[in-house]
Amino acid sequence: MELRLLQSETEREQFEQGMTQARAARADGFVEKPSSMVGRLHLAFGELWALFDETSSTPDRMLAGFAMHRLDRFGQSHCLPDLTHLPPDDVVEVGEVWSIHPGAGPLAVQAATIAVELAGATTALSYLICAPVNTTGRYRYHRAIGGPIEWPYVETLTGEKVYVQPMVLDGANLQRLTTLARRSGFEVVDGNKCIRYVSRDETSSKAGHALALMSTATTQAVMAPKVPVETIQQPVRRRTAVREHLAATL
Repeated sequence: MELRLLQSETEREQFEQGMTQARAARADGFVEKPSSMVGRLHLAFGELWALFDETSSTPDRMLAGFAMHRLDRFGQSHCLPDLTHLPPDDVVEVGEVWSIHPGAGPLAVQAATIAVELAGATTALSYLICAPVNTTGRYRYHRAIGGPIEWPYVETLTGEKVYVQPMVLDGANLQRLTTLARRSGFEVVDGNKCIRYVSRDETSSKAGHALALMSTATTQAVMAPKVPVETIQQPVRRRTAVREHLAATL
């Protein structure tokens, strides 16, 4: 299993397709609003990481992913929380997290702590959905800052508002999770562009257990979208057009 830093425009487009489909297929399915530019900015200029099973029959198929950027590259997605007391190059925002298989998400999130380390950051900021479905319980090492805020950039498939809880991973908890990820079998290869899971003691490693579950179901893990394909493809085309426009003007 490998978490790779995406390099090409084709890979970025595949990431968008996978993320948009995964979001629509969730029990609390949501899509980016047509007016939103934030998600498009992340996908156009942020670092995109995706999880692959290089030993499967589809080694180039993305199973999960996330976007990440340091705050000295561009700012955080929302004015809250106030992190101006921290140097911008010490903070990364991690978002656009998605997966098409239950076992892929935890592996990607675990390896993401190493990606934060590679970015030279000491704090990882995330905006985790807390309504209409609360997902914050999956991140027990993160700490909440302030209360929930309305996330103005997305809406549910039925047009409802989405609320997020700003949370950070830092200090001893970030160090602890990074150490655990490396001990579980994650290694950095290919000039810091790939975080590979190397099998060690799979009977005692949580990562190894997740990998074992993944290996038996990777080829059958396509989640059918709950909305028409055309609905899924529309935001992807919008983001591609905006990315091309921004690239041409910079």
